[in-house]
Order: sequence, then C-alpha cells, then structure tokens
Amino acid sequence: MAGCAVKGGCPTDYLAIAISVVAFVLLLWRAIFPFLVHKLPRSNSSAFWIPIIQVFASFNLLLSIVMSVDFINFERRHWWQSCYFWAGWVEGPFGFGLLLACRIAQAYQLYCIFVKRRLPLIRSYVFLLLTLLPWIAGAAVIHVRKAFNDRCHMGTLWIIPAVSLHTLFVAALVGFTAAIRHIEFRFDELRDLWRGILVLASAIGVWVTSYILNEIHDDISWLQVVSRFFLLIAVILHRQVSS
Repeated sequence: MAGCAVKGGCPTDYLAIAISVVAFVLLLWRAIFPFLVHKLPRSNSSAFWIPIIQVFASFNLLLSIVMSVDFINFERRHWWQSCYFWAGWVEGPFGFGLLLACRIAQAYQLYCIFVKRRLPLIRSYVFLLLTLLPWIAGAAVIHVRKAFNDRCHMGTLWIIPAVSLHTLFVAALVGFTAAIRHIEFRFDELRDLWRGILVLASAIGVWVTSYILNEIHDDISWLQVVSRFFLLIAVILHRQVSS
C-alpha cells in the first residue's frame, strides 16, 4: 500500500479510472443520442456547441486528474507528462475552468433574455473566451513560478488563490441564476442550473478536502489513496448529475 500510495497503481486507483471511463461513455452517449436517434438538425447556436464543449471539458478534467494525481505509476520523462501540462493547463483552463465558463455563459444568456429583455451584448463564444482569461492567467503564473512540487502538489500559498478562483466563479454562477429564479420556464433550464450549482459546490468541497488531506498527511498511505479516489469520483458525480 505504501508504494502505490506514492507512485500510483493501487487497486482503488484502477477502480476509479474504470468508473470514470464508464461514466464518460454514458455522458458522451447522452450528448449524441438525440442527434443519432431522433435525427435532430445541428445548428451553429450556443444551444448546440456549449454542451459539446462541456463534454470536451469533462474529458480533459478526468484525464488531467488521472495523469497528475498519481493514479497510474509512470515516470515523467516528456514535457507532455509534466504536472504543469496536466494539473496547470489541462485541468485548469480547459477542464474545470471551461466547465464553469460554459455554465456561466448559459446563465448569462438566460439573464439577458428574461431579465433584461434583450439579446446578450456579447456573443457566447466571446463571453466564453473572456471568462477563461483568469484561468489562463492563473495557469501561466503557476507555470512560470514553478508552484508544483515533485508530487504535483501546491503549497498553502498557492492553494488559497486556486480555491478562491473556483469560489468566485461559482458565486458568479449563483448570482446570474438567482436573478432569474422568478422566471417560469417552459423547460428545465433553471432547475438544471441550480442542480449544477449544488453539485459544483459539493465537488469543490470534496476536491479541497481531498487536496488538503493529501498535502498535510503525506505519511498516511491509506489516506492518500482514499482521498484521491474520492477526488475522481467527485468529478464523475458532478458531470453525471449536472449534465
């Protein structure tokens, strides 16, 4: 247990990976099912491409956690295996950050249409890019300042701003969603947003707890294994429940 807790490759690690693969296949099937079975026409509107981007971000997030949190025992010999590539860039701007940005973009559209009674002033793809800028800047700073140690962990000095960025984006999503809570929708947009917020908050809580346990209790092997197992499961539950 002590060896795989540090280097990866414990039975629970492979179990979490297997569960995540099955969950992602189900997520992908739910995304493409209406177009394959019901022959729905594809369009260039955000209602089509934002869910596609969310699937892409989910894949990035799952894969980046597997590659950066010692689920698999391998040596980091190439640049594309480094902590900064997976934990810094893929997991941040193009994983969790992209998922949050998509949710905020959806809430912003509903807010403009149903509260302000006008079309959004900013196109969806421009709004999405602007929302990602803080994540890209954060990943760049982490990369330049070499914030990760040899086990892909950040110290307290870095984890506090990272958690604050997650919390700020969740707060923005709550703000837009609360502004349209009085609107009676024909479909389930508002319910889905609130459900996504609840799961997002829970996933962030589990992520922070798992990280702190890994960071503080490096000498407790079983705690490291259990915490990273729940870290990946939290991401899976977020995508399955909020999608």
